Amino acid sequence: MENHVFKNNWKSDTPKIVRGKGIYLYDKDGKGYIDGSSGSISSSLAHGRVDMAETLRKQAETLAYVTRLTSITPLYEEVSSVLADNTHMDRFFLTSGGSEAVEVATKIALSYQRYREKPNKTKILSRWLSYHGCTSHTMSIGGNVARRSDYISQLTEDGHIAPPLCYHCWFGKERNSCNCECAEALETEILMHGPENIAGFIFETIGGSTTGAATPPLEYYKKIREICDKYDVLVIADEIMCGYGRTGKMLALEHYGIKPDIVVLAKSMGGGYFPVGAVGTTEEVAAPIKAHGSFMGGYTWGSNPIACATVIQTTKIIHSENLLENVTNMGALLKSGLEDLMKKHPTLGDVRGIGLMVCTEFVKDKNTRESFDPEVNFTGKFINNAREEGLLLNAGSKYNKGIRGDGALIGPCFEVSKEEIEIIVDRVDKALSNTEKEVL
Repeated sequence: MENHVFKNNWKSDTPKIVRGKGIYLYDKDGKGYIDGSSGSISSSLAHGRVDMAETLRKQAETLAYVTRLTSITPLYEEVSSVLADNTHMDRFFLTSGGSEAVEVATKIALSYQRYREKPNKTKILSRWLSYHGCTSHTMSIGGNVARRSDYISQLTEDGHIAPPLCYHCWFGKERNSCNCECAEALETEILMHGPENIAGFIFETIGGSTTGAATPPLEYYKKIREICDKYDVLVIADEIMCGYGRTGKMLALEHYGIKPDIVVLAKSMGGGYFPVGAVGTTEEVAAPIKAHGSFMGGYTWGSNPIACATVIQTTKIIHSENLLENVTNMGALLKSGLEDLMKKHPTLGDVRGIGLMVCTEFVKDKNTRESFDPEVNFTGKFINNAREEGLLLNAGSKYNKGIRGDGALIGPCFEVSKEEIEIIVDRVDKALSNTEKEVL
């Protein structure tokens, strides 16, 4: 049969996956692959769960779709309560996914400022090497140089600051022996644009594919919160990838003792079974918009009943099966196992992350942290070798100033077992050995 798919990558012959069970995916020839990155760090639950399938089936039979423009379903109210209980935010606006949620979050931020009679506060600051979505607006907010380059004519520029990527610190500092200059850079950026013009600052709490699970020092977000409060700037946490249990907490910011003004969720909250995203706000942020009476935003499939039912069931499973504890324990085991590989492999320069969101970064020289030339295609070779070993991983690249850098994100579903973690580490070991034979 002729292939009519418009691919993301025509250079890679990816397997044709036909079914999944547990942490495994199977191609049309019956070969099994460990879903080592939960797709794109999306599937929080294992594949092939009958209870999840039954949830979708029952809801489709009862009520599949209504638009929130004409009605609010009891399910929408229920899922909002579930999200409030689990994230400690107050108001929720559901979308079909992460990019939509980021757009809604920024519109809420601007509406909040406008209805407080601060109409000049229209800029949303962010960080270089961040990723917040693939629409023109979310790419403008994002700081992924490679992904922005082809569409630069469509993008706007509100302002970006250095990322908290300690392995490649832009200020030449070492972790835990600095003053978090990367956080202090926010104050400078606010002052350069004028505090009266800044509506919010958005960030990935734990870095995604373009900083490879970058995990800032504990004091980083305390400084960010202080600076934002000082200049009346909203704190907007993008937890699309790292949120809803992926780090062992329902929000990754819980590790830092900080509460955002707005939080953006997607991926794990749907378990991997249905596309869904959400924006959560504090009551303080919602209040002026509520007083105004309306908010112009939203998308056709946002808050559809099937998505609501999926989030409710996913949340029940996370708690009833103690999956947050498993994420913490298995994440520590995964990180420890990968760190052990650093003693063996000359190219494994860094292992970072938290919970089941871990990055392996590959370098040419461990002592200098020098990255491979892009022409070497180390990541591509490693991903291909991992696939040959029966391990599918999410590639990462250009961590080093957006120009160079190789790595992979590893984050299996929340239900992964000790034995499966050991298999993942073993397959990473073999794939890396084969890649080093090709490159070194």
